[in-house]
Amino acid sequence: MPASPKSDMFWSTVPETDEQRWEVLRRVRAVDPCALIPRADLSRFGSVVRVEARRPEWCSTVMEATGRTKIDWSLLFAPNGLHIGEGARATTVGAAKVTMLADVDADPSKKDELVERKCTATVTLPSTVAVMLFVTTPLGTEPCSVVEEVVPALLANLNRSPGQGTSPDTPKTVLHGTDPCRVARGFGATPSIEAQQVWKCIFTYRGDTVLVEYTYDQEKLFAEGEPLIVNGRRVYRKDLDEARASTALVGPEIFTAEPAFMGPRFPVVTVLGKDAATVEEVVRQVASYFPAA
Repeated sequence: MPASPKSDMFWSTVPETDEQRWEVLRRVRAVDPCALIPRADLSRFGSVVRVEARRPEWCSTVMEATGRTKIDWSLLFAPNGLHIGEGARATTVGAAKVTMLADVDADPSKKDELVERKCTATVTLPSTVAVMLFVTTPLGTEPCSVVEEVVPALLANLNRSPGQGTSPDTPKTVLHGTDPCRVARGFGATPSIEAQQVWKCIFTYRGDTVLVEYTYDQEKLFAEGEPLIVNGRRVYRKDLDEARASTALVGPEIFTAEPAFMGPRFPVVTVLGKDAATVEEVVRQVASYFPAA
């Protein structure tokens, strides 16, 4: 793999070793998703109403013209490829494979019931990085044509590796520049690169499979009961059917452009596992990485 962090060939080069695959994961985590399709490119679909970094890897946008167009996209680490369903059509743009599936192709029987049009697409690069797009457009339009229009700019911007915070619509948060697998290595665990996702780490500790996710979430979705205070950070615990989830609120509120019906959004770290004691040990350690301001 090229050593230069700004090499245009990085995303088009197949990683050959685990070390190179971990570097791909580190690099894609550093990319600002909202900078991949900036407002100047979005404005061709109408007046830009909203651009928002929903998660560290996910950008959500809305444009208004004669109707409403929505484009959501997220960065993925996909060493095993992606499949979006039967009936999808594939093409190539440079080194990228672009696969698109329109709603009418996924289920032709529903054509007369549609109130809007939808297209799901994946853009997969040889580096095993992918971008998944979800497009919604008004009736009478072809949503997959929106994908075809934005992909060249998306790939050109990805080649520049825009760092988190490049887009004026992306808030700088405490999660940027962090590694979800830091805690695993601190416990002496060896995560398998094939099992990882961009902002999630999966590893085995004390015989339990543990998932650690760094993300943004709305307060009412995780804040239940009396929190545990760890290093000045609130940690909320929840018992699931066969697992325990603990969520640490690790940073200040993130600005939200649309009504926050489920409360304000915060950067959080969620730990999931079957053994409550293991989950608590892991979440305590993770919370210590983000001391209260």
